[in-house]
Amino acid sequence: MGNTYLQRLLRAALETEEIEISCQDCYEVLDSYAEYLLAGTDPEVNMPGVTQHLKQCFCCEHEFEALMIMLNEAANASTTDE
Repeated sequence: MGNTYLQRLLRAALETEEIEISCQDCYEVLDSYAEYLLAGTDPEVNMPGVTQHLKQCFCCEHEFEALMIMLNEAANASTTDE
């Protein structure tokens, strides 16, 4: 295993909270979380559980990254069409 992978696992273990959301809970609000970011606001203020989950869950983190790429590309496409 790579050193980076082990560091991420250790970080995730150390950042575990007493109450955490599930992947399903995270997935259900990822669009809202992304909208906060795109609007220039800090989503952690209103959705700290999602921020925490994204720091720990590689799968949800990658889903979120893919969503942000799609939203940014859509925004760029709409500005070039105008």
